[in-house]
Amino acid sequence: RNSLLVISIASEETKAFQCKAIALIQLSKFDEALKFIEKCPVSQELIFEKAYCEYRLNKPELSLKTIENAKLNPLPANVKELKAQILYRLEQFDDCFNLYRDILKNSSDDYEEERTTNLSAVAANLAIEGSDKKMPDFNDNTYELVYNSAVALSGTGKFSEAEKKLKNSEKMCREFLEEDDASAEDIENELAIIRVQLAYCLQKQGRNKEASIIYAEILKNKPSDAALIAVASNNSVVINKDQNVFDSKKKIRNALVDAVEHKLNNRQKKSIAYNNCILALYTNQGDLQQLAHKLVLKYPDLAFKAGLIQAGQYIKDKKYKEASEALEKLVTKHPNLSLEV
Repeated sequence: RNSLLVISIASEETKAFQCKAIALIQLSKFDEALKFIEKCPVSQELIFEKAYCEYRLNKPELSLKTIENAKLNPLPANVKELKAQILYRLEQFDDCFNLYRDILKNSSDDYEEERTTNLSAVAANLAIEGSDKKMPDFNDNTYELVYNSAVALSGTGKFSEAEKKLKNSEKMCREFLEEDDASAEDIENELAIIRVQLAYCLQKQGRNKEASIIYAEILKNKPSDAALIAVASNNSVVINKDQNVFDSKKKIRNALVDAVEHKLNNRQKKSIAYNNCILALYTNQGDLQQLAHKLVLKYPDLAFKAGLIQAGQYIKDKKYKEASEALEKLVTKHPNLSLEV
């Protein structure tokens, strides 16, 4: 009986600590909650709460490590769901896809539609990466699923097909939110992501004027999503090229703000950093060589393009010897691209 009493007391103690941790989380005091969990005597019983705080504090690597170090077998349902979100944030889409498939297979509750939507988002990213993984057939019965299907199509270069799906998704989204009595502001915020993706598809089809109108409208409405502003701004800069450089300088700043660091994926951040270097070349910024050097340090696969930008700056500065030397180095490092050099 004593043993049972001890277990009972420990269980109640765990619940008390858990209640306080959850209360702090509900108040969005994630840093305070994490410190509390780490100090409390039952921290090993609060793996989910600890990992969730780390995730919300933009520490996904640490969050994943917390879950894996706990060696929970099998993973509790809530921890498994959190792990899937962490894998998505870390862009480990293959593992994320497998985990969501497992969750859907072994779950039967009211969240199946939400999980299916998440799985379709993972599938879209895998399509963009050129994965040969067999994808499930998703029904086009919600605007989110239609949107993710369009993203997958645009990621594989099928921009005309994606455009049609995005227009359908926009229509479905508006109808759904209006039926749900959503405010005009909420409707516009939800539609904004669909419209930016639509503008991207138009842009990739060479319909820059139509795309520019959509980007300008989105930026004028100032959506609540900083990542959306960054993407619309970056894509507008691409359309501007070497024209409207002052407008481009303003827009590229929107794409480089700290607030979007944890909201954009690696592909998006790389594109923005590269476009910032090209814009620096157009505007004769004195720090271009340093920008190009930082670009290569962060994204080594852009070394060739960064080298061309650096050579371009030397030419603009009439430093032809330095430009020639820079180009010769590129030929040595990238002999397969010697014709372009």
